[in-house]
Amino acid sequence: MHDNFWPGIMRAVRVGFLATLAGAAVVGCGGGDGGGTVPPVLQANPTTPWELMTAGDIAQCFLRPASDSGAEKTAQLIERQLAGAGGNSNVLTLGDNAYLLGASLGYTDCYEKTWGRFINKTFAIAGNHDYENGNSNYFDYFGAKASPDGQRTGYYRIDQSGWTVFALNSNIDASAASVQAQWLKKELATANPCVAAAWHHARFTSAPDGDNATMAAVWDILDQAKADVVLQAHEHQYERFAPMTADGTLSATGGMRSFVVGTGGAKTYAHATVRAGSEKQAVALGVMRLSLSAGNAKWRFLDVDNAVRDEGTFDCRKK
Repeated sequence: MHDNFWPGIMRAVRVGFLATLAGAAVVGCGGGDGGGTVPPVLQANPTTPWELMTAGDIAQCFLRPASDSGAEKTAQLIERQLAGAGGNSNVLTLGDNAYLLGASLGYTDCYEKTWGRFINKTFAIAGNHDYENGNSNYFDYFGAKASPDGQRTGYYRIDQSGWTVFALNSNIDASAASVQAQWLKKELATANPCVAAAWHHARFTSAPDGDNATMAAVWDILDQAKADVVLQAHEHQYERFAPMTADGTLSATGGMRSFVVGTGGAKTYAHATVRAGSEKQAVALGVMRLSLSAGNAKWRFLDVDNAVRDEGTFDCRKK
């Protein structure tokens, strides 16, 4: 028998199986419709820091039950963090929310059964897996949690506790002349004194894939407006970078610090050669907790065993 017979058969079975899943309709679990039409809950007039739990690359169940997945482990970590965070707390996904080529069952049978229990507090960002076979399953599942205005552009803003967080879309045109970039420029004019941006593909990384320039123009727009921090995923690992300009130049007087938090449940992998500007690396499933206050922020990356793998504080840049 030919050596490639069984691998070929398995590839064919997998492709056919995933194609079937990709054609299925999204049906919310537990009597709901995923994110529905109601935007995420934000506490009104908060008097405590805004606690934001964030990670990407999440619901990768494949042939295992959701209860035995990495996403379940990080979901339990989020539960523990939210329990002590008070009402001014939310969850921000950093893309690749569900695998299986963005098929509906990736959301309803894996994400919903793990991170889905925080859906009313969740702001979602799309990754490349969410956009495979189109993006309708992603937007159908998350609804207003991914598109508060219903336009399904995949980018929007959140204002809370003296901060503006721009949830952006690295799966579509992000060139300087793009609709997304022009929208960002306009919105930055009315942003709060502290600004964060979040999207999926890591601009800078020590992962084998290397840097991704998709959001370079957006990075420059944010940096020129003196935004403070960028949150990303895509690479299945944790990494923190010193403030850098859009071309990767380290800057003691400008630039934005950034984090890669692709540790939400999918299988992790090691860094390659550590890139210039990288200040901390970790390979572990976990979640970053950001405590955002007027004028400053505190970060803490926790693994699923509750160990603090990285933490620190920074002040917002003077605008």
